Amino acid sequence: MRNSKFSYCAAALCLTLAFWRPAPAAENGKACTNHAAAVPLAPMAYETSAYELAPHLRAAGGRRWTLEEANSLLARRVAVEKQRRELHVDYYRIGHTLAFPLPLAQRPAEELLPQGIPGTRYPWTTWLSWELERRWRILHAGWRRLGDEEAGGLLQREVAALSRWESFLAAPGRGVSLVTGHLAACLSLALADPAGWDPTLHEQALAAAQSLLERDIGPWFEQTWADAKPLAPARLHNIPVIALTRSAQLARAIQSPLVDRLEPRARDVLRAWCAFRTSDERHTEGTAYDGYLADTMTEWLATLPDRHALLAAERQAFCGLAEDWVQLTLPGRTDLHAPLGDVEPEMAFWVNALMRLASWYDLEEAGWLLRRFPLERLPAAALAAIPEHAAFLRRDFSMPKVGPREQLASVSLRTGWESRDLLAAVGLPRCNMGHLHPDGGQMLVGWQDRFWITDPGYQQYLPGLEREYTVGPPAHNPPVIGGVAQSRRAARLLALGTDVGGRQHAALDLTGGYAGLPEGAAVRRDVWLIPGNAPAVVVRDSFAGLAPGVEVQTHWLGGAHLAWAFSAGWARLSDGERALWIGTAPGALEAGRLTRHPGSRGPLALAHAATLPEGAGVRWWLFLGDPSTGWESPRLAIAGETLEVHLPGEDAATWVLP
Repeated sequence: MRNSKFSYCAAALCLTLAFWRPAPAAENGKACTNHAAAVPLAPMAYETSAYELAPHLRAAGGRRWTLEEANSLLARRVAVEKQRRELHVDYYRIGHTLAFPLPLAQRPAEELLPQGIPGTRYPWTTWLSWELERRWRILHAGWRRLGDEEAGGLLQREVAALSRWESFLAAPGRGVSLVTGHLAACLSLALADPAGWDPTLHEQALAAAQSLLERDIGPWFEQTWADAKPLAPARLHNIPVIALTRSAQLARAIQSPLVDRLEPRARDVLRAWCAFRTSDERHTEGTAYDGYLADTMTEWLATLPDRHALLAAERQAFCGLAEDWVQLTLPGRTDLHAPLGDVEPEMAFWVNALMRLASWYDLEEAGWLLRRFPLERLPAAALAAIPEHAAFLRRDFSMPKVGPREQLASVSLRTGWESRDLLAAVGLPRCNMGHLHPDGGQMLVGWQDRFWITDPGYQQYLPGLEREYTVGPPAHNPPVIGGVAQSRRAARLLALGTDVGGRQHAALDLTGGYAGLPEGAAVRRDVWLIPGNAPAVVVRDSFAGLAPGVEVQTHWLGGAHLAWAFSAGWARLSDGERALWIGTAPGALEAGRLTRHPGSRGPLALAHAATLPEGAGVRWWLFLGDPSTGWESPRLAIAGETLEVHLPGEDAATWVLP
């Protein structure tokens, strides 16, 4: 996603999920059914802590929902969509909200849309198509699942209106893109079953589907996918693959002759994608965009007659994908992932794919997570699919096992999934897909429903200070050496395991991420997770072979809206009920180095700088959770190559690391 071409920027456009207030009870005990009771909440702020702190989501975090509650929520969402008169689309990345009429009888005219990003033709129809898809999936579920004929009539009229669109391209003259793929998905869903359709509207919707395939997809396929060139990883990023796979899905749904061209190539792409994920290529676009692509792939797979054979052949890739999504969730909040790379809470596509994969492969840990995913955060596709997977979802699942795990672009050390547990997620980007940031060793701390040590979780595309911040050193915590941050995704995992005392450990070689280091230089980061009532993360940064006198800077982002304090050389973060102590050795932390960098939407950054007179040395960091919100700091002492940690108060103890 760090590609400068705007066509690739479109991959960052994310589906806006609606959150719904439960209908309040009326005074006579009957449920209130007025429209205002089910109006969607306002969009969340574009900053990760907004989702962590939202009261209705915090209350739902970790609670096991019932299938009856899911069905009730679906009915409420259907009721809202039936009363909607216009579609509001939140272009949250650039801070625009636009309104469109319903039904959308013609493609929005480019000259009537704002500029978006100066000097760029913004892909407004991508967000629009995602919001249309969300609406149409709810109406379809109301029609087919709940027998709501009014919802079915609305769906038919609005989908049929696509027949009057002059094209399904990103914009006039711009070519096939995400909008093409998502409208193909909508048409596939609506046309899969002709029963109950108004004949005239069905004919119009079918004409739209044929036009999309024959006018837009056919020529594009010949130019993009019909060649004999190898399917290298760079060809497998989400935009063209989503368009190809959704088009193959549509061609099968309407029995288009193009299915014989599209589907074999889609199968080739699926096999290549899975092969690269399970090979030394470690192909990934990060948890969010892997989920975006897997949502498309798994829904297409569900329509294939040989699905079971394909799933058996690619079990390793798909099950590994599901494990990544489970392992990187925030303790206490199964809907939020560690924001490593471009990972945003708005992007819940992964839940759709996880529900299918969990049911198909009988994945116990994924089932446990799905039943505790906040119900009102479920995307429309997952909510509508619950009856299909009800036999699986009704089971009792065991909590996932704890311990260190390796993902394709990260490692995770964790004590569990409840709020009191702690997660240390460490970035380990090793392939060159754009949604990964060059931030090997980026270490995040998740505890008590918050990411206390965090990351913006995205790259801004609007030019200016925010863009510079989200891709720059102050938003990441790997060492900056002589003013040089990492510029390559080349970290290596050296060790991962648990010692006899239950301490989890990961060791990473970060050297390859830096350009211009002296020959023979080495940069290493070790991370330990230490369980207990006061859980802790210890980080050791080791340097060798650098230029004498080089300065090493480190920046730690605290979660937005946490309160900072400083005492005896320590920093302290607090949410009012518990605290996280941050310390370093040798030396101390200074209040004067706490900064809100220009471009930050909330997190403050604590900076630290030290010189290495001989170009070598060790820097220790401690992050200690304090559930009692105490004000007595720990003490650190370096003894040779080890660190002694002396804990205060009721948890008084001494640790020696490593």
